[in-house]
Amino acid sequence: EKVICSDSLLTNLDDQLGRQYKDALAASSNSGALKAEQKAWLSSRNQCKDSDCIMKAYDDRISVLSAMSAPAKSGDVTGTYKMKDRGAAGLVLVQQTANGQIKFHVNATYRMNTGELSGEVPLTGSAANYVDKELDCTLFFNFMPGSLVLNQDGSCGMGLNVSAAGTYKRVSSTPPNF
Repeated sequence: EKVICSDSLLTNLDDQLGRQYKDALAASSNSGALKAEQKAWLSSRNQCKDSDCIMKAYDDRISVLSAMSAPAKSGDVTGTYKMKDRGAAGLVLVQQTANGQIKFHVNATYRMNTGELSGEVPLTGSAANYVDKELDCTLFFNFMPGSLVLNQDGSCGMGLNVSAAGTYKRVSSTPPNF
């Protein structure tokens, strides 16, 4: 905090991040998950030992938050999305159907544990929610230009410590094969 307040560039980034976080909260379909994600980011940022590390942390987080607050263009969600973050990885295949739904397949890993889940749900604007009470699973899909923010509540029948939650980058807009 002292380093941020004593450096005008970092102070400006902190102000920009505050605005982006507020916009992302307003656009979020799951503000609780976004708040938890922000707390985790703050903890990570606080591990930085120098201003270069802090600046990179801010740049990365501002990029993620600005993507969250920018709605995806209608019909622009089909494709393959990938995520890799501290021992966790994920792959999400999405196909928008003619009847306003999305078919999806999620493959998530944490170290050696894996989990998979597939389904079809209505797409409302740039968001979709999947609920399966038997699996104790709720997935919140929030599509942004070039990315997907996926939040998860419950275990979803996945392996130990496996979660599909994260920010995924679209690596292909080609319709996937299911």
